[in-house]
Amino acid sequence: MSAYPIAIYGNGLFQDAYPNPPVPYAEQAAQLNAGITTVILWSIHIHAGGDLYLNDTLFVRNGQIQYATDGTSGVNPDFPQLIAALMKSGGSVRDLIVSVGAWSTTSDFSAWLDARDAVKTNLAALQSAFGVTGVDFDYESEDGYTSDDQSMIVTLTLDVGALGLYATYCPYMDQDFWTGCLTGVYAQNHQQQIVKWMNLQCYAGGGGNSPTNWAQAVQNTPNTGVTDAYAFIVPGYAVLGADGSGPSEINATFAGLAGTGITGGFLWNSSGIWSTEAAGGGQPTPADYAQAISNGLSATAKPREPANA
Repeated sequence: MSAYPIAIYGNGLFQDAYPNPPVPYAEQAAQLNAGITTVILWSIHIHAGGDLYLNDTLFVRNGQIQYATDGTSGVNPDFPQLIAALMKSGGSVRDLIVSVGAWSTTSDFSAWLDARDAVKTNLAALQSAFGVTGVDFDYESEDGYTSDDQSMIVTLTLDVGALGLYATYCPYMDQDFWTGCLTGVYAQNHQQQIVKWMNLQCYAGGGGNSPTNWAQAVQNTPNTGVTDAYAFIVPGYAVLGADGSGPSEINATFAGLAGTGITGGFLWNSSGIWSTEAAGGGQPTPADYAQAISNGLSATAKPREPANA
């Protein structure tokens, strides 16, 4: 059995370098579908009033996808066909998640809190148009995490669940904050957990993180609704082109986690892969990295329990 999830943060996917990416967009979709199970569209930024931007490009306003008509405003008009190719039956991709936030963008979440109904409408538009299945919370505070921050994350997670979507969290620090978010969601959602897994950053600021220590923290926290804490932690590592490692090093890293109960991993990020692929004669591809994760874990994965939105 292959590992699951094998996720990738799609940095401005199908929009980055529009209209001339280093690897053609259609080829990107095909390559992702040859081993990646979960594509995380990164990064969605939320502006005042609830508009959604894909990086710096207006994406959704008033429940309507904004497509480019002049090459500068709105997203790639081929987005629907590319997402359809990405999610086609028979491919490896089965989850499409949108990620909100990034380093130094906590304002995305305060804007979301101030315009919850508008954001719900805009997320529902992505759900309807592209089959988005979840929302990733990439909340990275520069000055610590407060009880008010925790209350905000819980409230917004409940909004995601109200749409019938699941959530993932993307922490790089502060176990107590994130496990507290889990207990808050579980308590306020009739003892059902909306968060499906944590994408644990093990690069950059999270370079010292131990996936098993985070799993132990979840396991030792009562009333989270998480039944398998080790499968719940999905560690991520940077790839070549994003100040990270190649497939052989990724394989070795995940081999060190084989047998621990960790069942998947994620890659940071697609732009790094496209850049090195274009410069390196077509290698390595997303499939090479996906195979490295699966081989490293020795395919010790098991079916994931559903989240209860």
